Amino acid sequence: MKKATLSQRLRYWFDNIMSKGTVSLLLILGVITAIVVITGGLISVALGGPDGTGAESTGSSIWFTLMHAINTGVLAKEEGTVAYLFVMTIVTLVGIFITSFLIGTISNGIKDKVTELQRGKSRVIEEGHIVIIGFDENVTSIIEELALASENRKDAVVVIMADHDKTDMEDTIRDRVSNLGNLRIVCRTGRPDAIKDLKVCSLDTCKSILVNLEDDFMTVKTILACETLLDEYGNHDAYITATVRDRDVLQPAKIAGGDRAEILNFQKTISRLMVQAGRHPGMSEILSELLSFKGNEIYVEEIPDAVGYSLHEMNLRLPHSTAIGLVRNNEPILNPGKDIRFQEGDRLILIAHDDSVTALQDKASVKEEAFQREPNPDEEASTILVLGYSDLLKQIILEEDAYVAPNSTLIIAAEPGKIDTNFLPDNTQLKNLTIETQECKIYSRTILERLMAKKPTSIILIADTELSSEEADARTLMLQLQLTDIEKEVGLSIPLTIEMNSTRNQKLSQLMRATDFVVSSRITAKMMAQIAEERHKKDILNDLLSEGGSNISMKPITRYVLTNEPVDFYTLGASAARYDEIAIGYKKMAEDGSFTIEVNPRSKAPLQFSENDDLIVVAKD
Repeated sequence: MKKATLSQRLRYWFDNIMSKGTVSLLLILGVITAIVVITGGLISVALGGPDGTGAESTGSSIWFTLMHAINTGVLAKEEGTVAYLFVMTIVTLVGIFITSFLIGTISNGIKDKVTELQRGKSRVIEEGHIVIIGFDENVTSIIEELALASENRKDAVVVIMADHDKTDMEDTIRDRVSNLGNLRIVCRTGRPDAIKDLKVCSLDTCKSILVNLEDDFMTVKTILACETLLDEYGNHDAYITATVRDRDVLQPAKIAGGDRAEILNFQKTISRLMVQAGRHPGMSEILSELLSFKGNEIYVEEIPDAVGYSLHEMNLRLPHSTAIGLVRNNEPILNPGKDIRFQEGDRLILIAHDDSVTALQDKASVKEEAFQREPNPDEEASTILVLGYSDLLKQIILEEDAYVAPNSTLIIAAEPGKIDTNFLPDNTQLKNLTIETQECKIYSRTILERLMAKKPTSIILIADTELSSEEADARTLMLQLQLTDIEKEVGLSIPLTIEMNSTRNQKLSQLMRATDFVVSSRITAKMMAQIAEERHKKDILNDLLSEGGSNISMKPITRYVLTNEPVDFYTLGASAARYDEIAIGYKKMAEDGSFTIEVNPRSKAPLQFSENDDLIVVAKD
């Protein structure tokens, strides 16, 4: 190898110094300035000073040389020998070069520092804050809910860290969240799974962590990194809330987070909601309200006066709330049944408009003569049309099979090559459903008219997960436009359940007729926000939304009361108690096919119901 020359070595040394940043450059400039000033001062002394007499001291000479180096105007007023002026001219020229370089270096250093601060690399100094890791469509929905939850707190803080530009995140939040209230947002840039970057978020003083990432495997890595840091800091109160899309990743995520983690999988929840929304339009509205911090919420309260009463007896004494369960030994029990009595130490699970203390009043009277005594007719077989395909479809089929009447049919129509029949359950695995699959151009008007000729009793539009959220929603809107127009032509009104990725696109869809919406990202965001604020709600919500527990459902009002005269909500609740169900609201249909939903009605005065109305209940699965 050829030996490096002195010039190459000096250049390499200078490159290394330059790469070390502003401080190294300032140090070099300082050394060069000192050498020039001291050398110039000593030469001036050797020349006898300005007048050649040698009367000037070494210190004074060095000082005046420094003034020449940093102030070019000094040279214009200087007098002395030719040799002295020549030396000072050289010092001034070198000073001009050094000063220019120094100003540029300091300016660039300040600019780099400002840029670094804008990138969000400085450590957060907060306590009791919530950390959100990841930035996508969900984040603005989560922030909206947390803003509502923090209305009564003076200085609530949410720290968001993602592998995005800090200013871009801040601009997006400003554009999409209209009212933050008391909530303050702090954005930081970094890799979600990098411990060094996570330290910036001050996990040692945070209240809880939300992992909101699209990639399940990255979610597991991030949970592991957060768990490691929380252990290192000794923060035993903070906990982690995360969602995974693939059920196979659920167990590894729980292992990574240990006791600190609440891992959610919404595949079953969203599938069940879509099925229920197709059967009983309005279910998504009910769930959205219960999962929001605005309007009716789920509260857990201690009510000593409730000791000795069953849940159904308490609901006849609650004027402004509805009891749906109790917490005993830190375990929630929803819809415990008529034989379970409230004991000392129990806490009541309520649906209420606010968290003010609930007091029991005198027992309300019940109009038992209005109870429906005759059984409702059996449900008829149905035909469900599903347009589109995703991994949700398998769970949707299983949910539909559990609810529909025997001899029902589910038709799956999707673009060619989309349907994976090996993934779907076959007809031998189903009790009530028969599956038909059709690969066709579902965006074609002719194909849609042919499918509508089968007279489906409900239609489900599934978002295409292989496309971007915006493109998938655009295609869903196109399908809705055509279906709505076809229905007008043939004079039908079929319940239409639409899966949307974005709440912004849902607003567009609302301009057309649509029976119900399932915005999966928004449901996920609302539940994550609830758990981030109050961890104990996870078990309650999980019971309400998963199979095997007590679920929210809608059933015909004629199952409970006669519709020939008005009845109050206490009578509806007492009638539902005969089936070990808890009435939490109702749905009233209008003549034009629209409907209104009331959860935990503020007024429990008598109302006139029709045969098309439904009672909203919490019932055993």
